[in-house]
Amino acid sequence: MHFMKHLIAGAAALVMATPAFAEFPDKSVTLVVGFRAGGGSDAAARILAAEMETQLGQKIIVENKGGGGGAVATQYIRSQPADGYTIGFAVATTFAFTPLTGRVDFTADDVDFIATTHGYRTVYAAPKEAPFDDWAGMIATAKDRGWINYASIIPLDRAIMQYIGKKEDIAVNIVPTRGGAGARQAVLGGHVDLGFSGSNALPMMEDGALKVIAALNPEGIAEHAQIPTLGGLGYDVAASEAAVFFGPKGMDPAARDRLEAALAEAVKSETFRDFVNNKFRGFETFRSGADTAASIAADTQAYEGLMAVIAE
Repeated sequence: MHFMKHLIAGAAALVMATPAFAEFPDKSVTLVVGFRAGGGSDAAARILAAEMETQLGQKIIVENKGGGGGAVATQYIRSQPADGYTIGFAVATTFAFTPLTGRVDFTADDVDFIATTHGYRTVYAAPKEAPFDDWAGMIATAKDRGWINYASIIPLDRAIMQYIGKKEDIAVNIVPTRGGAGARQAVLGGHVDLGFSGSNALPMMEDGALKVIAALNPEGIAEHAQIPTLGGLGYDVAASEAAVFFGPKGMDPAARDRLEAALAEAVKSETFRDFVNNKFRGFETFRSGADTAASIAADTQAYEGLMAVIAE
């Protein structure tokens, strides 16, 4: 009898002495932003990080590792523990298009997606003094002389313009620029006929500083329905861009689900919605990690077709 009492007491003491597993997160989380500090993507990530802190009850430490359109940050995230405490922020094309260029050694299958938090708008901008006011006029001008000078930012926009050049039998002279600001300066200065830009070009168009003649994102520009999409112009191509949160492959499911849920709430905040709609001039959209993976897989298939046409 005394033996059994000692056995039960010992077992109870062992249970009490065993530490309980803490619920994620029980310490700060590091968010690695794949773009330079001060840009629109960085600003969005920092607003979401602040909102996530409220949801998770822990500090979110933001670090910037710009380069390669999110590729540098992705490479870093892949080397981190898959416990959810180090996650990344990049864009859909980091995973859907960049691997097709052969410049990186990762694919979308090498990370776990947490969520898509908002969409980007991308447009073609022309100088205000350009001898055309719309897409048809640009094509006619380019065909008349046989070529066009084009300010490019990333490999995807360059590939799309090369695709259009092949379709229209126009030589595209690529003018590489340093980011969106560089491309817009080339357009504003009249140094090119056309340039790729994010939504920063929209207020410049509204102020009469430049012309926007087409939207690359398939959703178009809701408040400027007169701006055609490439699909509407008859091209079977688009630049579908969105902000993506991700982590190392094999993330702890509970941590991944907790982060997804936190982001689902974070995007509802008035601060974030105001930024996306009125300052960033993007558009609201939220996708779960699973839906993000499916969307990127579909984009990858479309971009493979684009690359095949260019290579012909």
